[in-house]
Amino acid sequence: MNPELDYHCAALICIHVFERKRPVLLVCRGADGDWGLYCGSAHQDSGDDYRVVGIGHVLDDDPTLREVLNLEPGWEAERSGLGQPWRRGLVPDEDEATY
Repeated sequence: MNPELDYHCAALICIHVFERKRPVLLVCRGADGDWGLYCGSAHQDSGDDYRVVGIGHVLDDDPTLREVLNLEPGWEAERSGLGQPWRRGLVPDEDEATY
């Protein structure tokens, strides 16, 4: 894990990742430095579709997420599937976001 990142650092994750139904395919770092880990599918704009967990718990389930722990605030990384390479870019405007 990134030595500067606390295992219990709060991360917002979608319900599909929380329930282990889908892998993390989209990692976002908000402009404020907050972490978001999502399956990449569209979700309702409802608190019921998200949970807050310690980021270390998600990393325990998928160690490949460590590859993107160096994202700067305002950046995201996306992949098409487990084992696929991460593509990095700026977080889109909120109107364009799919999570």
